[in-house]
Amino acid sequence: MNLDELTAGLPKTELVYLKDMTRTQLESKIIRVIPEKKTHAYVVLDRTIFHPKGGGQPSDRGSMSSPDFSSTLKKAIYHKGCVAHWVKMISGSVAEGAVTSELDWPYRYALMRRHTAAHLLDHCLAKATSKQVQTTDSWVDETCYVGYRGVAPNSEQLKKAENLANDMITHGAEVKIAFLTADEGKALLQSAPNFGRLPDLNEIRTVTIEGCGAIPCGGTHVSNIKEIRKLTIDHAEQLPDGCHRVLYSIPT
Repeated sequence: MNLDELTAGLPKTELVYLKDMTRTQLESKIIRVIPEKKTHAYVVLDRTIFHPKGGGQPSDRGSMSSPDFSSTLKKAIYHKGCVAHWVKMISGSVAEGAVTSELDWPYRYALMRRHTAAHLLDHCLAKATSKQVQTTDSWVDETCYVGYRGVAPNSEQLKKAENLANDMITHGAEVKIAFLTADEGKALLQSAPNFGRLPDLNEIRTVTIEGCGAIPCGGTHVSNIKEIRKLTIDHAEQLPDGCHRVLYSIPT
């Protein structure tokens, strides 16, 4: 699919999940459809609850339906301000007009817990190693990891970070979302682990775990780190490019 063709001339999609991460149903409008064979279609909505793949977080799952059709969301893709939804048809025929979206909440909630755990891991590794960490990438589906620049922490440092994280989880801390201007964001986020990867934006969304530094992030998160329940650092692996990954897991 040519995503330029799919999204050409369309307004930006309203990303409802940025402000309301627990919303599981949404009434919206299909503003463009391009069928793909007989069983699939690319659909663009005026607003969406589905988080597309990006920032280390995989695409949400769910469904779309109207009186005329039903479908399963296979993936959501962000492209030039629009979210393209690739759906598999179950019945009927999809067309422009009103549609109801339903989020696969158990899957989204798992991603929210894992993504928040990744931010907590950044903070605790910095504390355990007594130095600022710089992230390179991350993934919060199976298997979860955060990539960092430099030499991997040793086993003692990893255990210290794990203990710090679980102590914080036991006590709990709120997770807050804020929207800042570009100037406000850059002034606040100089020590954020992903500051070097921050794109030029007019508005910056930040995620802050109480007691930790703010991190620019467009992902979905739980409201309190108690919801993570436990963080286990599985191991660290050194990569040949001078970076490393720290693999972690949380309870299902």
